[in-house]
Amino acid sequence: MTTICKGVAGVSPAKHAALRSYGPAPFRPISVATRSFNRQRLVPRASADPQTQPKPAVSPSAPVEYIEDTEFNISKVSFGSILTPAGSFLLVYGFGAYFALLPGGDVSSIMLVYGFPMAVLGFALSYAQLKPVPCRTTKAAFEQRAAQCTDIQKQIREDVTRFRYGDEQHLEEALDKIFKFNKAGGIARRVAPVLTGIREELVEGAYSLVLEFESSLEMSKWEERQPKFQSFFGPGIIARLDKTDKGMDVALICDGSGAGRTGKEKKDVLPPLLPGLKARQQD
Repeated sequence: MTTICKGVAGVSPAKHAALRSYGPAPFRPISVATRSFNRQRLVPRASADPQTQPKPAVSPSAPVEYIEDTEFNISKVSFGSILTPAGSFLLVYGFGAYFALLPGGDVSSIMLVYGFPMAVLGFALSYAQLKPVPCRTTKAAFEQRAAQCTDIQKQIREDVTRFRYGDEQHLEEALDKIFKFNKAGGIARRVAPVLTGIREELVEGAYSLVLEFESSLEMSKWEERQPKFQSFFGPGIIARLDKTDKGMDVALICDGSGAGRTGKEKKDVLPPLLPGLKARQQD
């Protein structure tokens, strides 16, 4: 800049000083060491040993181990699936034997007499049956079930994992009392939560029965009824709500007080097994 200003005619010393103040910064050569340091900082150096490469972090939580339910109960068998094929077989074979199309004409009348009501009853039970919900149990929860499970938790697990007849959904009576279907301050029955499954697991060492609901209700509707869940399925449990993609999980966690372990079933928690029976009353 100095050389250029000197070669221009009519440039006073004051203007020359002003031009120098606005000029570019003086050139400073970059050393070889600085250039090498910058290159190492921008470009990562590949390791010669592939085993020294960074490995992805592994989740510390171990996979949950579930066990199969091997407990047999006659209520877990669908009566409709037994009576329908048995009655249909007797009915068809009885007609065939009656018209001499099949052997056994002597007992054809007996087959017709018993086959017809069995088939009709089987179809009716198949139509009115409510299938059980799946139950997933962890090994740790299974070991603590007998020691911590309350009477209500046991009753819920046994009732929702067997076939029921005449009910629209599981826990219908309990949900009706908690959400007050089609009543003042309640919700419409068409948006009622539907129980899709249950889980048995441990929460900080305490036995927990988790009710998995499929629902479109807002979180506020559930939070308002959290105390009702705890009091209705109590005593001896703490109700916790966990939002899921399909709806809500209601965890009934044992509080460790030992309350609710009397060996007796709490009444009016679930509907009767068969329609027409007297409803159980609240204590």
